[in-house]
Amino acid sequence: MKVAIDYQTALGQKTGFGYYVKNLVENLEKIDKNSDYLLIKPKTEEDFSTLKRFYWDQVKVPLYANKNRVDLLHQPAFSAPIFYSGKLVVTVCDLISVFFGQDIPFVSRQYFGKWMPFTYRKADHIIAISEQTKKDIVKLLAFPEEKITVIYLGADKKYFIQPEKAKIEAVKKKFQTGKNYFIHVGTINPRKNLEFLVKAFSNIVHENDNWNLVITGKKGWYYDNLFKLVKERGLEKRVIFTSYINDDEKHQLYWGAGALVFPSVYEGFGLPPLEAMSAGVPVISSSVSSMPEVVGDAGILLDPHDEESWSKTMLEFTRLSDLRRKFSVLGLQQAKKFSWEETARQTIGVYEKVVNE
Repeated sequence: MKVAIDYQTALGQKTGFGYYVKNLVENLEKIDKNSDYLLIKPKTEEDFSTLKRFYWDQVKVPLYANKNRVDLLHQPAFSAPIFYSGKLVVTVCDLISVFFGQDIPFVSRQYFGKWMPFTYRKADHIIAISEQTKKDIVKLLAFPEEKITVIYLGADKKYFIQPEKAKIEAVKKKFQTGKNYFIHVGTINPRKNLEFLVKAFSNIVHENDNWNLVITGKKGWYYDNLFKLVKERGLEKRVIFTSYINDDEKHQLYWGAGALVFPSVYEGFGLPPLEAMSAGVPVISSSVSSMPEVVGDAGILLDPHDEESWSKTMLEFTRLSDLRRKFSVLGLQQAKKFSWEETARQTIGVYEKVVNE
C-alpha cells in the first residue's frame, strides 16, 4: 500500500493530536515494511490559523495525495478534504468543537464546530479513539456505525522508565514545584475544568502546607481568567504554571509528581492519565466521557462538579502514602494494556479493509 498521512500536527509544539500522529507513524513504519508511508508536511512548524488550516486540509493535502497517486489518504486530526476522490480514512479524536463551541472564537467555531464535522461524512471509514467518541459520532453525525472502528491510543514506553534523579530534581528546581505536588497536564481552556481544580485545591491548602499544584501546558486564551482566580485566592506561591513543556520535561515532572489531577469535563481519550499511570503516578480523574475507559479501576474517578469530593480525595493523597502506592501499582498494570504497536496494527487493518473494498 501507498498511504499518505497528514503529519502537520506532529510538528512544533504538540498537543494530544500531535502525539497521536507522531506515535502512530513511528509504529506504522516500524511494523509494516511492505507499505510506503508518505508524510505530508508544511514548510513551517508554526501553528495554523483557522484560514491556513482550511487551505491546508482542503487544498494542499489532497493535492499531495493526488500527485503521489496514493492508495489511501489518512487525515488523523482535522477536516476531511471534501473534493478528494480517492480512498479516505479520518480519525476523529473528539467532538469538543461541537459540544463546546461557545468556548472558541466565532470563525474557529464555524470551522471546527460545523464545517469539520460535516466533512467527516466524506470518509470511507472513521477511526474513533474511544467508545465514547464513537457514540458521539453516531449520535451527532448520523455516520453509519459499521464504518467506525474504535482504536485506542497507546502508552509511550519512555514513561515507564525512570529518568535520572538529578534530572527530576533539576526540572523541579527550574519550575519551582516544591518537593511534593499534584500535576495537571493539558492546554489551559474551560473544558479542562481548571477553575474547579484550583478551588478544590484552595480548600485544602491550610491543612496541607507542603503540597503544591503544578499546571503544565500551553497558556490558551483562558489563562488570564484562571490566573486571576489564583491571585484572588492568594495561591500565587502554591499554584505553579509552567506553560508549554517539552517531552523530556513532561517525563521528568510526571516522575516527580505525587498524583495527576484531571477534572476535565470532556475528553475524546485523555492521554495525560495514561501517561501518568505509565510513570507510576496515581491518578485522580473525572468520571465522565472516555475517562472510565482509560483509567478503569486503576485510579479514583470523581464527579467533575463535586468540589468537596475532590478536596477530600486530594487531602487524603497528601496524607496516605499507602493510598498513593496502591494506585501507583494499579495504574502501571492498567497502562500496560495500551500500546502504540497495537494502535498501529489495528490501523493497518482499517487501511487494508478500505483499500480492498
